[in-house]
Amino acid sequence: MSRVAIVEDHRLLAEVLASALESSGVSARLVPSPSLYDVLVDLRAAPADLVLLDLDLGDCGDSTPLVGALTAEGMRVLVVTGTPDPLRIAAALEQGAVGYQQKAPGFEPLLARVQAALATDRPLDPAHRVELLEELRRVRRDRETGLRPFDRLTRREAETLRALARGATVSELARDWFLSEATMRSHVRSILAKLGVSSQLAAVAAALRTGWLDDRTDDHADDRADDFAPPASDTPMARLG
Repeated sequence: MSRVAIVEDHRLLAEVLASALESSGVSARLVPSPSLYDVLVDLRAAPADLVLLDLDLGDCGDSTPLVGALTAEGMRVLVVTGTPDPLRIAAALEQGAVGYQQKAPGFEPLLARVQAALATDRPLDPAHRVELLEELRRVRRDRETGLRPFDRLTRREAETLRALARGATVSELARDWFLSEATMRSHVRSILAKLGVSSQLAAVAAALRTGWLDDRTDDHADDRADDFAPPASDTPMARLG
């Protein structure tokens, strides 16, 4: 009997889906999701042949990091999502998901996709998979190209641009940072030159357009690692094997 684990924060949908699968001879269970770490621990203890993973797990947020962790444990993952963003879906496929199903079309298409994923190793049309992954890679290449000029900014210039994007003025920054306005204006001129723009507004617009203001720095890398960190009172994850 196939084993399906359902990681879904919409409990009614999860329960109805589990009931429908049980009626068709599939063993289905709901996996609590207080955190991504807890989901992984649960599924390591009781692996499933197929994990139905909601891409947006309420307080846990984006569950994409779980895809790679679960596939590394030998489990197949089918992403279930309400997001219309093909790049997020592509990112999950890149991590090893066997396919995906949008929630919008309703319950019957979802159930059919789950049954297809149980019946075949490749429930997603290969050409569609390639199309999604190629678009993801194209967007990444374009973003890297757009971000390249920002790599030339010094730390102070980067701090200045972020402050300008928040609405600060040159005079306010000079006062807050104990610098002369002439020095602050010199920083701004250097920013404009390096970005190839002619005004502060254009510099901020470029930062927004390229996603530089949202860029995850090394500090944020620690946040991603925390997705799978156990609570301080729990056993360290390294002991899980």
